[in-house]
Amino acid sequence: MSADKPQYQHFIPQFILKNFDHPFSCPKAPTNGSKCKKRHHEKGKYPGDRVVNCLELLPEGYKIEERSVRRVCGLQDMYTDQSPNAKFPRELEAKFSRLEREASLVIRKIIGAHQRGEEKVKLTRTQQTLLRKFVYLLNQRGSGFFETYNCSSIDEYDKNDRELLKEFMDRTGIQRPLDVWLQGLTSIIDLDMRVTADWQQTLKSTVYYGLFCHFVEHITEFWMCFCTPSSEDQEFILSDTGSHIYEGPTVDFQDRTTGEFLCLGPKFNLFAPISPRLMIVLRSKHLPEPHEDSNPEIKAERQLYRQIEIDLIFGPGTESILEDLPVHKAINSYSTLVNGVLRKRPDWDEQLRQTDTFTFPFFKISTHHGRTMNGLLLDHAFHGRTIIFNRKAAFLDLLEWFLTEPCEVGKRLGGEHHAEQMRYLARLTDLMHAEGRNISLYITNKLVSNHLDIEGHKNQTNSAARWLEGLEKSSADKEEAKDNREQGLDAKVDADQQDIADIQDEPNEERNNAEEHPTELDPTAKFGDGSREDQLVAMVYEQFEDLWDSPNLGPKILSRARVTTESLTESHIMLRVWLIHGQLDRNKELPGTDRQQRLLRRYQSQQTPILFWLFLKQFRYIIWKNELKQVKGGDVFPGQGSEDEFLNEITTLEPHDLNIKMWKAMNRDMALSHKLGEELSPAELTSLASESPIQRQGDGFSRSGVFYNCISS
Repeated sequence: MSADKPQYQHFIPQFILKNFDHPFSCPKAPTNGSKCKKRHHEKGKYPGDRVVNCLELLPEGYKIEERSVRRVCGLQDMYTDQSPNAKFPRELEAKFSRLEREASLVIRKIIGAHQRGEEKVKLTRTQQTLLRKFVYLLNQRGSGFFETYNCSSIDEYDKNDRELLKEFMDRTGIQRPLDVWLQGLTSIIDLDMRVTADWQQTLKSTVYYGLFCHFVEHITEFWMCFCTPSSEDQEFILSDTGSHIYEGPTVDFQDRTTGEFLCLGPKFNLFAPISPRLMIVLRSKHLPEPHEDSNPEIKAERQLYRQIEIDLIFGPGTESILEDLPVHKAINSYSTLVNGVLRKRPDWDEQLRQTDTFTFPFFKISTHHGRTMNGLLLDHAFHGRTIIFNRKAAFLDLLEWFLTEPCEVGKRLGGEHHAEQMRYLARLTDLMHAEGRNISLYITNKLVSNHLDIEGHKNQTNSAARWLEGLEKSSADKEEAKDNREQGLDAKVDADQQDIADIQDEPNEERNNAEEHPTELDPTAKFGDGSREDQLVAMVYEQFEDLWDSPNLGPKILSRARVTTESLTESHIMLRVWLIHGQLDRNKELPGTDRQQRLLRRYQSQQTPILFWLFLKQFRYIIWKNELKQVKGGDVFPGQGSEDEFLNEITTLEPHDLNIKMWKAMNRDMALSHKLGEELSPAELTSLASESPIQRQGDGFSRSGVFYNCISS
């Protein structure tokens, strides 16, 4: 095909569509068996051509019809590089074709095993990794992302990360947001993810930071399973937006001033239907996993992470509607199941290989769970144009259930898309009436909160994102990080350094990639020693920093030389990270590794004196705020402290030595003022911000304080 001629390019591959197809039978064909005339047929809909049943969500009304697999779930030239300097405009489409050929072999193997009545299917590591990459690209390559990035300039891009995207484009010389998207898709397709490859390092040096984080989250934060309906009457649907939908309770916000909307919620499940009888489900690491939960230590660790990443952000008790889905991880070839607990085989040499295998059961799920998955796809299908199904009767039964069920799965109207949702549901109801189903639509309205400054949320999120981008810079990149920070540019960073080469069931090994003896100042704080808990804090910080009120430290502090808005933000982040490390230290299910003490050494070694001094002021502020609650102080933060005098020595002392002196001065001041001796440990000092502070008992102390109050205040 000529490169100048428009090309219809699928965002759902034809080999997936063909799993839902059937041969076209002309309704106007003569009953005597003679051939019907060609004038009756549309292109791609001659007798015997492969077609799919579709519900078309057309502006003028919804209708059910058959569509050729060659002309559905695609757009003209959506992957074509139309920039003037493009040497191979359709290179990305060719790459997708090669990837789809490889992925189709894996998916055919899965579907074939299921159709033969086998209870499970075995995949090699290579096959599994390919499938995970393919499922991610189904999510990323869809029409929704295309419409988001299809802008001729950054001025037309209106998403929350606009500033960060602009910084990336300025640094790389990319002119259009669309080219950022196309470059990202190309890089992920080409990405070597073998066990010997450092794929995260490779990817972060190539693509936009937001896309890098999204891909790493997809691979490391979710695990894969295969589900099939237990009832023969039930089938999965395929919507053109289905691969974009994350399941999880959401809250809608609207800015009182600007009218702008924002929707926030956790990501618990992602769905990828591959046939009417098979669904790939990606499950969050926070959800129950029976084999791992048989180990008390692993279960406690999961609960801790969920508490920090989910409950602390979205509220205690936040659950998935599929919390009880009866699934588990695949069993790898170097593990064995003993009394319901997965254990590594004694003869395993701890070497991950491409030839390792993973056995995936086909989990038979109840009608309730199957309807829930389909219902979630239906609830968000109004963002797209097409819903594909296999048998019409089963599809109409599903629609009838969805439209009449008591809003446990969806149909909660509110937020930015209220009008679109209502129009969509009303038209589905009209369709059902036309099909002879006399139903009554059941909907409900959900509250929209006005208690969030959305513009402030965006600014804080972008600030936290920039800060996170500098956290894991290697020592070789420090000067580049400083330059980027000073210029406000988007730094490339590996936000999660753990070894995830074994995607489905990785060993619990920690990577220690932090410098033991830093010799120069970093523009941002590093988290501890790069351990798994430290990476956890780094990954969650961006999500919930906006929930904290930035304290007003007063004019005396703000008038000090070199105090900038950026340094105030960073010092606030430093304190919140400190508090989370204290929470991790206090958890009895985790080894006591003095995270706060190690973090203190890093702050003292790597931060500028003015930033470390501001960190101490933030510390004083939360202690004062707690005392104010207990009616022990005035209503104006005094701010001054013994650490202030050392700022006069900022040009004569080494930064590291100066930071140590300021810490000791503030520590002694707090200890004496609270009659707790002359020096406090990090845990004791932090407890002063709690409503139940640590009380010394003889030579020791009791850890009766709870840090939740100072973390969430």
